[in-house]
Amino acid sequence: AALLRAINALLLQRRYRAALAVLKGFRNGAVYGAKIRAPHALVMTFLFRSGRYRPASSLLHCSLGCFHPSVSYSLLP
Repeated sequence: AALLRAINALLLQRRYRAALAVLKGFRNGAVYGAKIRAPHALVMTFLFRSGRYRPASSLLHCSLGCFHPSVSYSLLP
C-alpha cells in the first residue's frame, strides 16, 4: 500500500506531466494499432489481394504501411 501511495505521489508531480503524456500517447497508439488497424489490414488484405499467393505475414506487413525498398520516397527533386 505504501508503494502505491509513493507511485501515485510521483505520478501527480507536475514536472513529470509532459513525459507521462508522451508515454500515454505511445500506449494509446499501440492499443489502437492492435485493436483496429491490424485486424482491418488483415481483412482488407484477404479481401482485395490479387496475383500469386504470398505468405499472409508479408501481405499484412505491407498493408500496415511498409514501403517497397526499390522505390525512392524522397520529397526532394
